[in-house]
Amino acid sequence: MTKRALILVLLIVLAPATLGLSKVVEKIAIIVNNRATTLLDLKKIYNARSSALFQKYTGDELKKQIKNLKKQVIEEKLEELLLLEKANQEGISITDEQINSFIQQLMKENNFKTEAQLENALMQSTGMTLAEFKKNQKTQNTARTVINQLVVRKIQVDDSELRAYYAQHQNDYETPFSYSLQEIVMFFNGQNRDRVLATMKECRARIAAHKLGFAEAVQKYSEAGSKDYNGEMQNIKKGDLNKKLEKAALALKPQELSPVIEIPGSFHIVRLTKVNKPQPRPFEEVKEDIRRKIREPQIDAAIKKFIAELKGSYYVRVDVKPEDL
Repeated sequence: MTKRALILVLLIVLAPATLGLSKVVEKIAIIVNNRATTLLDLKKIYNARSSALFQKYTGDELKKQIKNLKKQVIEEKLEELLLLEKANQEGISITDEQINSFIQQLMKENNFKTEAQLENALMQSTGMTLAEFKKNQKTQNTARTVINQLVVRKIQVDDSELRAYYAQHQNDYETPFSYSLQEIVMFFNGQNRDRVLATMKECRARIAAHKLGFAEAVQKYSEAGSKDYNGEMQNIKKGDLNKKLEKAALALKPQELSPVIEIPGSFHIVRLTKVNKPQPRPFEEVKEDIRRKIREPQIDAAIKKFIAELKGSYYVRVDVKPEDL
């Protein structure tokens, strides 16, 4: 995990109370059976995550993003309490050893030699102590483990379904169209345009009459950097080349020579050398991509159903509205 990744991890954990939050009463906001979270807890999460929105958005879009975030914070905290209650019932837990192993890996990836250095970084980024960070990670990992064990693992897609999808969507799993060419380029300005054009026409005529090979012409006439590679440009994707040059190149048959093409500041002669038409990628190469594509909506639907079932099974009370945050 990079330092940037560490920051991303820290952004989703609980940040400390600001000066304004220190006056907030410890009001119970959400209850699931015997578990509860306070309004202050929710405000901490909201404040930690809203700072990025204020940097990215303004005006009506900022208001919209803030409104959505407030709803999301409440929903996610409710889901977390539901999953922790389910974890307790199912005997699912994350050990201190697992969290300590995660901390050691985090230190290694961010070049922290001691836990004190990590804690200093945590305090500067979020105001959290290392103990608070560990507790938060344990909670989040427990909730994720419940989802993985009781929902995600149960959703499997066999090869016959994968192959059927592959057959029906083969156009989505093709190699991209590309082409290769050789070019001769000469640059001009307002004073020498006609002279350079005459030279390029002479060059083309000599190539067309087989008095000069294309590679020889490149070395004799071309002024572009591609001269070092015999004028070759390999595996060009559509849209990568100047539109006028691309249109002229793709109008040619392989090995056919273009007329002299003018674009601002330069004249070009191109020869199409190869066209790579889209080809189906092997099934084994794309199998896992297809599996993810099929499973992800199934997993999303299964998680929503699972959470809804938990809400119906436990005592749930939500005494907070988005505008309270």
